[in-house]
Amino acid sequence: MAGYYKYKVERSIYFHLLTVSFLWGTSFAAAKIGLRELGPLELVIVRFTIVSAIYCAILPFMQGSRIEKKDLPTFFVLGFFGIASYFYIQFFGLQYTTTINSALIIATIPIIVGMMGLALKIEKINRAMTLGIVTAFSGVTLIISHGDLGSIFRSNTLIGDLALLLNAIVWSAMTLYGKTLMQKYRPMVAMGYMHICGTLLLLPLAFLPIAGPPLFMGGKVFSLSWQTFAAILYLAVLCSVYAYYVWYLAIARIGAVRTSVFTYFNPLFALITGVALLGESIYITTLVGGCMVIGGVYITNRFRQKEMAK
Repeated sequence: MAGYYKYKVERSIYFHLLTVSFLWGTSFAAAKIGLRELGPLELVIVRFTIVSAIYCAILPFMQGSRIEKKDLPTFFVLGFFGIASYFYIQFFGLQYTTTINSALIIATIPIIVGMMGLALKIEKINRAMTLGIVTAFSGVTLIISHGDLGSIFRSNTLIGDLALLLNAIVWSAMTLYGKTLMQKYRPMVAMGYMHICGTLLLLPLAFLPIAGPPLFMGGKVFSLSWQTFAAILYLAVLCSVYAYYVWYLAIARIGAVRTSVFTYFNPLFALITGVALLGESIYITTLVGGCMVIGGVYITNRFRQKEMAK
C-alpha cells in the first residue's frame, strides 16, 4: 500500500513538473505578447508587483518564514540581480530575438554556473564536462550565426541573442552568490524575499515618466488590453509563484537530479509556441544548434553531479 501511494505521489509530481516545463518554455511567448503594449521595464514592474503581493500574502503562513536582519542586504542584492536586472535584460533581449533562440540560450545557465564555479575554485571540471561545455556553446554559436560565422555580426537577432547570453550570466552569478542563503532558508521563503526585495527596488521607477506616462499614474496600467493582462497574470501567477512552488516541492520529493531533467523540455515548448502563436521561423541550424545545446548541458550536468558526489 505504501509503495502504491509513493508511486501515485511521484506520478503526480512528474505531471506537475511537466506543466512547469510547459510554463517556463512558453513564458517567452507570453512576454512577447506583453511587450506589444509595455516596455521591458514596465512589464517587469507589473509582473513582479503581482508576484510580490502574492508572496506577501502567503509568507506569514509558511513555516520558517522569518529571516535574520543581517541577511536582508543580501536579499536586496539577490533581488537586484535575480529579479530587477535579470528580467529587464531578458525582456529587452526578447524584443530583438526569437522565443526559440531565447529558450536555447537560457538553457546554458547550468554550464555557465559550472564555469563560474571553476573560476572561483568552487567546482572542478573534468574532460567529459569540458566536452559538454564546448558542445553547448558551439550550438549557441550555430544558432546565432545560422551556420555562417562571417555574418554573425550582421545577424538581425544578434543584439537580442547577446542580451539573453548576458541574461544567463547574470542568473548564474546570482545563483552562486545566493547559494549559502538558499541553503539557510527554505527555498520558497528565500525566493519570496528575493522577489519582494527586487520589486521594492523597481517600484519607484513606476512613478517616473520612462518613455511615456508613469506606469501607475494617469491610468496607463488600467488601459491595457485583456491579452496583455492575461500574459502578465500568466507570467506572474503561473510562471513565477506556481512554477517555483512545484519545482522546489519536486526537489524535496524526488531529488534535484530527477527534477533538473525536466528543464530539457523548456526549449521544445518554446519552439512549439514560437511557431504556433508568433509565426516564428525554424531554421535547420536552429534545430541542430538546439540539439547541441541540450546535449552539451545534459553531459555537463550529468558529470558535474558525479563530480560533486565524490
